[in-house]
Formats: sequence, structure tokens, C-alpha cells
Amino acid sequence: MARLFKTRELLSRYPWLDTVRMNLLGWICNHGTTFFDRSYAILKIMSPEAARLLEDPNRAPVTFAIYHGRMVGTLGLKPRKRLTILISQSRDGEMIARGAQGMGFSTARGSSKLGAVKGALELVEAVKTGKDLVFMVDGPRGPRFEVKPGIVRMAEITGTPIVPFICSARGAWSMPSWDKFMAASWGSPIVYIFGDPIYVPARCTEDKRQEIHKRLQETMEHLLQSADNLWSLPN
Repeated sequence: MARLFKTRELLSRYPWLDTVRMNLLGWICNHGTTFFDRSYAILKIMSPEAARLLEDPNRAPVTFAIYHGRMVGTLGLKPRKRLTILISQSRDGEMIARGAQGMGFSTARGSSKLGAVKGALELVEAVKTGKDLVFMVDGPRGPRFEVKPGIVRMAEITGTPIVPFICSARGAWSMPSWDKFMAASWGSPIVYIFGDPIYVPARCTEDKRQEIHKRLQETMEHLLQSADNLWSLPN
């Protein structure tokens, strides 16, 4: 039986197809933001501390902590041009970066395993220009919903408070990927929940970093359960 022809082999044989694919993704994402804005009603729930911070028009930049599989929630964080998203330098990361840029976000490239210093420097520069940061806490490869310690160190370096952030859609389906990426059904209401900001002191001790990391993990788990359970409550 003839071996199935894989997409990766096709792209390696005809590199220009990869360029077309990337450009098409950017175009789709650029126009997809208009579709998202017109199609989804978003309910935002903030803790009192999060509201005091995020609703201050003169506030300093923050770092939003979000799960990889719920990154669709970044579309509701506005203005989008104020956000810089840290994305890995992998091939999959390149596709995500093209899509994010097409939707109006800026990106920094790096992860704990590849380009960590480069990514950190780009985030520091983004904060200096007044941009908020978005950090996918369980990326780039999981385990799903497991917060990696890198965000604590990054918040320490950039001097930004961490704002735990979860989104959930009433109607949604999951993609067959490690993160079970949530795709909201057309017209489905979406809830955003923002937890108390977590501040990381400068020159933080390792014990303190571990304490903050544990607190963030527990907070994200609580917000996720609260958001997903919201749809089962009686009207």
C-alpha cells in the first residue's frame, strides 16, 4: 500500500506553499477579529482588586496569565494593540505568531527551552512602551492546565503584576490537540473571569517564587472551575 503523503513533506518539497499558508492565516485572523467582535457577547467578572487595577486608565502594564487552550480569550482584551503575547519559537509557534499579528497583537518569541533570553528582552522592551503582556502558563507543550514557573520569573524581571485570567463559552467544542483548544460556537456567550493580581517582589527569593507559583496554580484552577461551572447554574 502506498504510504500516505504528509503535509509536512509537501511543504518541504514546495517551500512557497508554506509562505502562502502563513500569509493566508494572517489574512483570515485579521478579518476574524471583526467576526468575533460582532458575533460574541462577553460577560466580564473581576475581583475587586482586579477591577481597581484594570479599570484605572493610567495603570502600568500587567501580565495576563492564560491557559494555552483558552487563548481565544485574548480577542476580548482591548485594545489589542496594547498586548504583547509570548509565543514559542517552534514551527507551531510561528503559525500562532502570524495569526496573533494578523489580529492586531504584537508578539515576543521565546520559551524556557528555546530563545528564553531573547523572549525576555523583547517582553522587557514591550513593557517599557506601555504594553500589557500575555503569558500562556501551560505552554508550549503542556501538561494541560499545569502552570509552569516561567511566568513568575518573567513578572519579576518585567516588574508587572500577574493577573490570572480565564474564559469559558456556553457552547464550545475542543480541537484534537494537547491543549484541547476551546473554539466557541457561533454566537455563544463567553464569560471572562479575572482574579486578584499577584505581585512578585524584585530580587525575589526562590522560596517566595515557589510560593507565588503555587498560589497562581491554585487560583487558575479555581477560576477555571468557576467559569466552566457557570453554565450549569439555573437561570
